[in-house]
Amino acid sequence: MTGPAGAAGQAVTPDAQVAAAVDKMPLSVWLRQQRETRGWSRREQARQLIRAGRDAGDTAMPSVDGVYHNIHRWERGVNEPTERYKLYYCKIFEIPVTEFGITAPKTDALSPIAAVNARGLSVSVGYVSGRLVIEISGLDTQYGEPEPGPGLSLVAAQDPPRQYGGRA
Repeated sequence: MTGPAGAAGQAVTPDAQVAAAVDKMPLSVWLRQQRETRGWSRREQARQLIRAGRDAGDTAMPSVDGVYHNIHRWERGVNEPTERYKLYYCKIFEIPVTEFGITAPKTDALSPIAAVNARGLSVSVGYVSGRLVIEISGLDTQYGEPEPGPGLSLVAAQDPPRQYGGRA
């Protein structure tokens, strides 16, 4: 087999090259993916980082605009966050420090915003992977067209996302 040699002179397969590339995701890409997975604009993430800093007793936190510009530079790979910001990122992302920069964003969990159930028809609105998701089930039920009435209920999340994607 031809191709680049591995550490012991063995050929490296394309699959191994892809796996190595995935393992070495740039921090800038990881930071952007984490933010977008949560549906946060850069300004919202700046507010989250400032709140985490203030909660930690950091009285020298810059303004939202200052942190916003830092986030923009970090996500472009111009430079990396300092240790204090890495700690604040871990707090707002709810991850251990040992997983900073290496964990994949959680994309499989639906963050519910609202759900409506009426006569066999279920509609839920949620947020996952940086996208607003509307799930409808029960369309083929025996009840036909659902009508609003006393059986209608609305359940909303206590703290739904305020931003639904887009650019800051």
